Amino acid sequence: MSQRETILAAVATKLAGLAGGRVYRTRREQIGTLPAVVITPASETMQEFALGLLDHSLEVSIDVYASGDTPDSAADAVIEDSWAALAADPTLGLGSNVQLRFIRDIQWDFEDFDMARASLRITIEYRT
Repeated sequence: MSQRETILAAVATKLAGLAGGRVYRTRREQIGTLPAVVITPASETMQEFALGLLDHSLEVSIDVYASGDTPDSAADAVIEDSWAALAADPTLGLGSNVQLRFIRDIQWDFEDFDMARASLRITIEYRT
């Protein structure tokens, strides 16, 4: 397993108790019950830190699908709980070579009048 996949698995483990346990990695099938969380890598950059060491910056999208009377706030609780779960251990339990950067970006997308997707974008730095 690559370091990237190890980190994504650690994110999924940290979020496993949210949304009634409906936390998925890169799900392609339709989600039947909401709210649900889908974790996907968004982008990654790498640069050499020192001879033989590489610094990676992995952007991860945590997409929360929710429905409700007010779609733009329907995912708020899961977004906040996701951030709290990740921020509680910035190393994600993987040691000092992995670090969550305390920068977050949230974007909303409305599928229809009743459902919304809120995307929490986080950046995780790691060294190999």
